[in-house]
Parts: sequence; C-alpha cells; structure tokens
Amino acid sequence: MSFVPPELVLCILEHGYYTSLHTPNYTLLKAAALVCKTWSGPAQTLLFRYATKIAQHNIPIFRAALLSSAGRGKPLGECTRILEISIGGTSNGGLGCSPDDFVILLQACPQLYELALSVIGVHEFEEDILKKLREVGKKLKALALVQCGLQSPILFQLLKIWNNVQFLKIEREIAAWPWRTAATPVLWRNADTEELIQRPGAEVRLYELALARFPTSDVLSWLLDSSADSLRILELRDTPGLVHRSILSLHAPRLRSLRLAHYNNYSAALLRMCTALEELMIYHVPTHFPLVPDLPPTIEHLSFRNPNHTYRNTLQPIIDAVDALPNLKVLTCDKNAKQLGDYEILKAKCRIKGTDIIVSNIPYWVYEDPVKVHRFPRTHSVSNFDAMF
Repeated sequence: MSFVPPELVLCILEHGYYTSLHTPNYTLLKAAALVCKTWSGPAQTLLFRYATKIAQHNIPIFRAALLSSAGRGKPLGECTRILEISIGGTSNGGLGCSPDDFVILLQACPQLYELALSVIGVHEFEEDILKKLREVGKKLKALALVQCGLQSPILFQLLKIWNNVQFLKIEREIAAWPWRTAATPVLWRNADTEELIQRPGAEVRLYELALARFPTSDVLSWLLDSSADSLRILELRDTPGLVHRSILSLHAPRLRSLRLAHYNNYSAALLRMCTALEELMIYHVPTHFPLVPDLPPTIEHLSFRNPNHTYRNTLQPIIDAVDALPNLKVLTCDKNAKQLGDYEILKAKCRIKGTDIIVSNIPYWVYEDPVKVHRFPRTHSVSNFDAMF
C-alpha cells in the first residue's frame, strides 16, 4: 500500500472518518496508522484532529504524544483542531485533569479551534491560570461549556479572556452572575436599573449561540451585548419565554438560521420576529401548532426530525410548509419520516417545486461544525475541516 500517494490516502481516510453516530472512527484511524509510513502521516493527522474525552486516565498518553519531541510531537499538536476535555472530575465519577495540565495541553495545541469543556468540582480558575489561558487560547473560535457548577463563574472568566470566541454552546444551566468578582460585588435583584445598565457586557461578537437551557435574562443580555450585528445562528433546546423573547427580538431580524427543539406558541412568537431567516430546523413534527402561519417566506432550507420519543405518524404539517415556502431549495428529514405513508406525497411536492430532499443519518443531538455558512445546510462533515483555522 506504500505506492498510494499521501493525498489519496487522506481522501480515503476522510471518507471513513465518521462512525454512524458521527464520532471520529478512531479504530479505523489507529489501524491505518500502522499500515506503512505512507499511511501513518495522514492517519495520525486525522487521529489527532479531534481529541475526545481527555481526562486523568488518558492525559499521560496524550500529553506524551504531543510533547515527545519537537520533530514528532509538535506536528501532532498542530493537527489538533477540536479538544474535548474534563477538568476536576468526569461525568461518570472519574477524575479529570488539573487546571495546570489543561494549560499545558492547550500550549501543545497552538492551532486549537474548538474546545468542549467539562468542569466538575472546580468552582473557578485562579488568576495565574487565567493569565496563562489568555495566551494559549488566542486562536480559539468555538467554545462549548458541557458541564460546570450552577453558580460557577467559569463561563464568564473564559469569555473575558477569550473574546475571540464566535461560536458558543452552553449545555448546562447558568445561575451565576457575570459581575460577581472582587472588584464588582454582587448586584442584588432589587438593585437600581441604572446600576444594572452600567455593568459592562461581554465583548465576544457571537456568530452562533446554542443554548440547552436558558440562563437568567441578565446573563442572556450580558452574553449578547456585543453581538447585535454578528449573531446569525441561534439554537434553542429550551422554550423561549416572554422575557427571553424580548431580549432576542433585538437579534431576530438579522438571524439566518433558527433551530428549535420545541415548537409551540412561544417558539412561534420568536419565529415571527425572524424576518430574514434562511434556515429553520425543528427536532420534531409539530402537530399541535401549525408551522405555516408563522413561516418567513425567505426560508431556503427546512429541516425536521421525527425521533422515536416524539414520533408522529403524519407529515402533513411539513407538506403544508413546503407548499407555503416560495424559496425552499432543500428539505432535510430523517429515516423515520421516510417510512411514513405520506412521505411519497411530500416527495412529489418537493419534486414539483424543485426542492431537493436530504435524508440525514446524523443524530439530532449532534451539533453541526462551528464554521461560518455561505449557504445552508451546513452539516457535520470533513468538508468543514479547512474552515477551522
């Protein structure tokens, strides 16, 4: 196999890079790295591109590989674009890495683009750690806070030192306040409104925000303070209440993509504000609240899922939506939708309209790659690797 050009080897390995659950196929990549020298380089490049579940039990191995030598370890660290790591503890009760190890690993991955961080048992980072993290995270564009304490200020600490972050996912409830520091004491709920206005907002200019749970209204306002002209993609896996919709109304007219885990009258109220929307993604078939009255005619990509836990035996709401959208170019669904009897009706409607149908096998809980979009759908694909720099 040594006669195959490295460029072709890379194409072959990229084709099999993801498993059916859209996680990296480490088994394939490890085996390919042992085939021969021609295969070893491309395989290792992909093997280290996405480093997952780094915790105490595998830190020594990962760290040794990156710091083994300038000739071998440094190129591997420069390949790493995505790092998923636990600090303090892990979700299954194991031990994560220490804050010092965290800094060392980030130093060894100077081209890191996306960081998925779980922090368990550590309330906040010390000032000396934050100073080091400020330097090593300069190229970071995407941050996912997977776990942290309810009252932990870690999110605010990181966004203050990494104001280059453009893609933010918050997968836990945040009840802390961003101003709770030694220099700025706690602002109580009955504080003067003028005092609240004077508190500085986040400096990050977000392109995408994904929320598994809504933070308090004050925190949401703080997060979006500098993103009025930049926010284009909003993903909500929680229902937007009246106060949250009021805050999001400032950003809704500029949104290009809205992703909703729950479609109801609250979500519909937010959708009506999104007058320039190009993409709508919903994670179930909405049978109780029809889509059509609230759909912006600008939508070019409509995506829906029909997962087992919210399974519906009709696609009529989607069929009606296809009829109502004059600019619809792509419709994405899952295999459950394809098995329904009225799928053929939907398919015929799309064929007449000139709309392409994509049957996606990507699980609904898998987030897309955090890259800027020219045209939707963006997807989760190796084709996005080149944009992660």
